[in-house]
Amino acid sequence: MILASHIIVSGILGSRTQNYFFAAAIGLISHYILDAIPHWDYLPEFETEARTKNNFIKTKKFWKNISKVAADILLGFGALLIFVIFDKNANIVPLIISTFFSILPDALSLLYWITNWKFIKWNFDIQESSHHLTRSKINPGFRLGIITQIATIGIVFLTLYKL
Repeated sequence: MILASHIIVSGILGSRTQNYFFAAAIGLISHYILDAIPHWDYLPEFETEARTKNNFIKTKKFWKNISKVAADILLGFGALLIFVIFDKNANIVPLIISTFFSILPDALSLLYWITNWKFIKWNFDIQESSHHLTRSKINPGFRLGIITQIATIGIVFLTLYKL
């Protein structure tokens, strides 16, 4: 999933609790669950570049990809800001905690791609397993992949708010 989807879903879920540890667990667990849903994201090419080229972080392509990540994060937090404006009962601190932990696995994967540090490989392995649960059977491409992400956000929102 793109980071905005992780941020929005975990933020909505995290805003419903007052327990900070539960909010962190929501962020982490939701990340791996969302990655199991067929989706599109821009990170596979980023991973290939990071893992195959020396000094990748010095290339223009790396910084172009980082700008995509930054825009993605801003989109997610922008959507959450709108959510918070309309939901006066949202618990802000757990929302922030859950969103941080929802994007942490992708940050750790990026760090693993660049450094190949073995002590964070566990996260990469879990993410790979999550992605391959359905991707080996269904690879939705861009349009359908974005639709599945929007539908997932909508289902979470409607389930919690029973609109």
